Amino acid sequence: MKGINETRSRFEQMHSNSNGKKYRYCFFDYLYYRLYVTYKKHNDPPRFSACCVFGATFEISLFFMSIFVNCVLTDSFFSRKNFTELQGALAFIGLAILFCIIPFYMRYTRKRTAAILLKYKGNKWNRIIPSWVIFTFPIWELLTGIGICMLIFDK
Repeated sequence: MKGINETRSRFEQMHSNSNGKKYRYCFFDYLYYRLYVTYKKHNDPPRFSACCVFGATFEISLFFMSIFVNCVLTDSFFSRKNFTELQGALAFIGLAILFCIIPFYMRYTRKRTAAILLKYKGNKWNRIIPSWVIFTFPIWELLTGIGICMLIFDK
């Protein structure tokens, strides 16, 4: 926290929460911060790219949940016997975009992004956790899900 006599920079003044709205921060906000900063450093569109990585992470989760639901609800309308493989793939992609990428893009607005950038700037975990760990999180999630599916469905 800055002292009373210390002035804030112009960036902090412009992007501070002037309307008094308080944000609740969670672990995903920190992941978003790390992705945003890394993409900005490499001159990629940071907000869109970070939301796409989040979307990919949750698409993998949605994929494994859909496998479980399909095995439990084999005789329902959403079972495999009522759809072709192409229809299932298109429905999965549509649901993934609808429920994964768009909500993250709507959650992390410019104001919220500015507040997150101010909150996590200079955080001690920025030096402890390397960026490659955060970028490989979807891969680790995929491998863990495959391992769990092999344990559950291995007969």
